[in-house]
Amino acid sequence: MKKFNVINFIKYLILIGFTILFLFPTVWMFVSSTKTVAEIANEIGTINSFVPNFSNIHLWFDSYKEIFSRFNFSVHFFNSVYYSFVIVFGSLFVNSLAGYALATFDIPFKKYITGLLIILIIFPFQSVLIQIFIIINEMNLTNTVWGLSLPHIGSAFNIYLFMVFFKKIPKELRESAHMDGASEWKIFTKIAVPISKPIFMTIGILVFVGSWNDYIWPLMIFTETDKYPLAVAVNIMNETKPVYLNQVMAGLTVTTIPILLIYILGQKYIMPQDTSSGIK
Repeated sequence: MKKFNVINFIKYLILIGFTILFLFPTVWMFVSSTKTVAEIANEIGTINSFVPNFSNIHLWFDSYKEIFSRFNFSVHFFNSVYYSFVIVFGSLFVNSLAGYALATFDIPFKKYITGLLIILIIFPFQSVLIQIFIIINEMNLTNTVWGLSLPHIGSAFNIYLFMVFFKKIPKELRESAHMDGASEWKIFTKIAVPISKPIFMTIGILVFVGSWNDYIWPLMIFTETDKYPLAVAVNIMNETKPVYLNQVMAGLTVTTIPILLIYILGQKYIMPQDTSSGIK
């Protein structure tokens, strides 16, 4: 019989406590989106604010219907999906190639380039927003998907992560592939990429969440409101009079659901993987 471990019990108890604590805002957000403004105001601060009103199930999705008709939410939702798709796949393609090159080839000034990547990681994207905006504006890319996407596609942090992961791939794999007449592109696409699913999925999720939640850059780059993503649309909804709290919560719920789905579907790939498994 397995002995009762007090330390492990306390650890799990703390983890469960933090999980419940972090779930509270999400649960309240969804439940509030199914209620009327009067119900939210009357129940605020009570346990009932976390419990749906099952007597009015037929009214649960009224606030969702309102935001899609009143604020044209379907357009902003499509914008977010489209922008995130371009940024994620562009980022994975560009950064994986750069990381593979740094990890594999003896390129000139390799150490200096790696050092520069580390320095660039220190500076947040927000610290150079104005300079990037000036460049994008001079290239006439404002109000375009490329103006939004290009600054997010190239990432020193993601290049560095790819480089570190690709360095773990045994040299014997590349050498045997070269002996069979494979080109570097074939080695990258047929060997490096398939055994690097964990890092691709991890970076893909990070980039998706970052682009999906991005607010400042789309607000700067777009002057046409019909091109705004969800993050900006929700903020505009919160400032448009009259403001209905249940509709704001519905908008936040619509914004949150794709992130949760992406994580749930992709979490099985975010695991350490033995890159030497390809050696026969």
